[in-house]
Amino acid sequence: MTVGVRMQFLDDPRGGQRRWRLLSGNNRPLAMGRSGTRPPREELAAVRRLVREAEPRLSRDSAGRWRWELSAAGGPEVRCPGVFARRIDAHRAFHRFTQAVEQAELTSAQMPVPIQRELGR
Repeated sequence: MTVGVRMQFLDDPRGGQRRWRLLSGNNRPLAMGRSGTRPPREELAAVRRLVREAEPRLSRDSAGRWRWELSAAGGPEVRCPGVFARRIDAHRAFHRFTQAVEQAELTSAQMPVPIQRELGR
């Protein structure tokens, strides 16, 4: 059985805010975000709309590494899960995300401790 691109919703066992991550077919994270009060299907639809309507914000940190973020007023907040040495690489990663999110299926899981740390819990 081949696993495709999926938006995995992570429930915090301590009752914290639900988060999600978009995973490629080989389990590499392509994007991460917080899920508000919307059900998973509506959250995925909102992220897809955001991708079609907004441009990413590319930023550089103090170490010179690049990342992308995407957000809109009242909409989902999406960010890349990693950093890139070059601006063009961050932009390419965003492009891969935009293609993948259109193919995503929904899954759910309990948030493991390493993911909690990665998401800043």
